[in-house]
Amino acid sequence: MNKILLLEDDQSLGATLCERLGSAEYKVVWVCDIASAQSAFRQNKFDLLILDVGLPDGSGFDFAKSLKGQASTPFIFLTAQGSALDRLKGYELGAAEFIPKPFVFKELLLRIQRVFKDRHLPLQTIECGEKTINLDTMSVSDSDGKITYLSNREYKLLSILIQRAPRPVSRDEILDELCGQDQFPSNRTIDNSIVRLRQILGDTGAQYIRSIRSVGYQWVPIRKEKP
Repeated sequence: MNKILLLEDDQSLGATLCERLGSAEYKVVWVCDIASAQSAFRQNKFDLLILDVGLPDGSGFDFAKSLKGQASTPFIFLTAQGSALDRLKGYELGAAEFIPKPFVFKELLLRIQRVFKDRHLPLQTIECGEKTINLDTMSVSDSDGKITYLSNREYKLLSILIQRAPRPVSRDEILDELCGQDQFPSNRTIDNSIVRLRQILGDTGAQYIRSIRSVGYQWVPIRKEKP
């Protein structure tokens, strides 16, 4: 049973989500403030975090930022702060999804299912020059053993390029695949993620992730799986 940490200070909504997610066979730990979320996160292993943004003791954005580098647990923002800038900030922090309130529970459930589906790919590693990509652990390691963990958005973007190779993938297709074009204010978010991926892969000459003019991006290396 997948375990979810729900950070939500609205008592009525929190109770409803606990009940309905429980009926969908998820185990939910519900907390109402960041301090309690930090304590729960230290004491438990979660498969997903669902985070409100406006909280009594701070911002869900800050809580998500504090977790960066500690674990690769995916997280979803569920918040009334749904402006374009808020959505952009959420995705730049690595959110798997950003769902504005009010929302339909079925939509939340479908997005949760999609997050878990994306996370449970078969173990697969790909050689990329001096780097090794592990799509199961969402990480990239170098020959010295240094490991860099990808954000959820970086992981999804890289997976899309690899799965579509050798076909180039347009920016519009990438946006639609990640979470729908209406979730992003511009293609700049994708371009920034590509820059970050190239830095992680040491792809200074764009030999692994090629830019295709007026189209988008293409993954070049031949796939090589380790046993």
